[in-house]
Amino acid sequence: MRVAVRMLANGSETGAIETAIAQVARSFGVDRVQAAVAFSMITISRYAGDDEPPTTLLHFVRERTTDFTRLAAISTVVRRVHAGELDLAAAEAEVARLDAADPPYGRVLRFAAPGLSAAGSTLMFGGTPIEALATLAIGLAIQPGLVALNRSSLPPFFRLAIGSAGTTILVALLVGIGLPISGGLVLTGSLLRFLPGYALVSGFRDLIDGSIVSGTARLAEALLLAAGIAGGTAVSLAVASSAGVTLRILVVGAEAWSLPVSVAASALAVGGYAVVLGVPARAAAQAAAVGALAGLLFRTTTVATSLLDPGIATLGVTILIGVVGRLLARRSGAPAALWVVPAILPLLPGLQLVQAMLAETNAARVDGLIGAAGTAFVIGTGVAMGDILVLLIRGVRDQVVAPAVGAVAGGVEVLLVAPVGRVVERTRRTDRSRARGEDTARDHVADSRRRKGG
Repeated sequence: MRVAVRMLANGSETGAIETAIAQVARSFGVDRVQAAVAFSMITISRYAGDDEPPTTLLHFVRERTTDFTRLAAISTVVRRVHAGELDLAAAEAEVARLDAADPPYGRVLRFAAPGLSAAGSTLMFGGTPIEALATLAIGLAIQPGLVALNRSSLPPFFRLAIGSAGTTILVALLVGIGLPISGGLVLTGSLLRFLPGYALVSGFRDLIDGSIVSGTARLAEALLLAAGIAGGTAVSLAVASSAGVTLRILVVGAEAWSLPVSVAASALAVGGYAVVLGVPARAAAQAAAVGALAGLLFRTTTVATSLLDPGIATLGVTILIGVVGRLLARRSGAPAALWVVPAILPLLPGLQLVQAMLAETNAARVDGLIGAAGTAFVIGTGVAMGDILVLLIRGVRDQVVAPAVGAVAGGVEVLLVAPVGRVVERTRRTDRSRARGEDTARDHVADSRRRKGG
């Protein structure tokens, strides 16, 4: 239960938590265990038999954050328990130690990472260097207030509403003083940090995995958080409009960056987001590379060449992200979310949600919400397909290819190698016998010559 609570509290998916519960139970010899993980509730039950009453544990997780450092650490504990490297006492000690672990990054980097990610997003959308610097400045200016909000007892809905409202006011102030920037593009880059795209995609991922209750709750949470962001943004936009500053969300800037700059901007956006999530340094660098590649492939096949429909391109790119994330996860023994979640940042439909909420008509709002839900479904499906594809290939390799190769190798050994070896060995024995016979004959001839000479 302690493992499951920490996984759910730090952003793990429902299926991964239930798998971890089963692995830990089996490793410590506890059989007949059933687990159910909902949105904020974990239930674990064991029914040993008719002669014993069932034992059931129930735990509510009220506060949930996204801290992939602790998620990776608790997953390492589960892996070591499953491998038999930790007994019960050692596992308990490891779990307790994780609660007091220090953050993986220094205070300065943690403070600057959201602004750097936002600046990279502005460049990624085609913003100018001045617009990227403006986005960075806004991110740094708003960060102390956001830290204080996160420490407060306010619900996440109000935290996001206040944060998005303050960010929009700062953008309006920069536009109002005459700074040569596209206010809409700076607003887009600045709001990206608040968007609930991960909650939306996780909800569809849980639905695909069969966790109906958890998936539905995550989708409802995403819509609620998006409503909070849209509400805070709308209030500030109205205030700015009354002061003569008109803003709207833009996703395409005027700057046509070269390929290296675009890749670097995507890597900065994804890498900064990975730091915000608490992804360990090595995994964060790998996620930045994967995200930059994904963004490059998406823009190349849609914006630059119109080769693919955006929906099809999104599906293909997310399948690639799912495959790479799962391969890196198996290699490192960590959750695939460490790589997948940051890498899908350029594709997240959070802006679609906010744009839908800010639409002027009900029909536009409904269309926007359906479009955002469709994009989230495609991303969730693509990531899941990539994950399943790796598991399927590995299963075929382990259960079909390896036995087949072994059988073929055994058949070759029996039908070809062994007979050829026997023929070769007989030939060698014949050659050795013939050689010994020739040597004996030469010795007789030599002896006869010596006797005659004598």
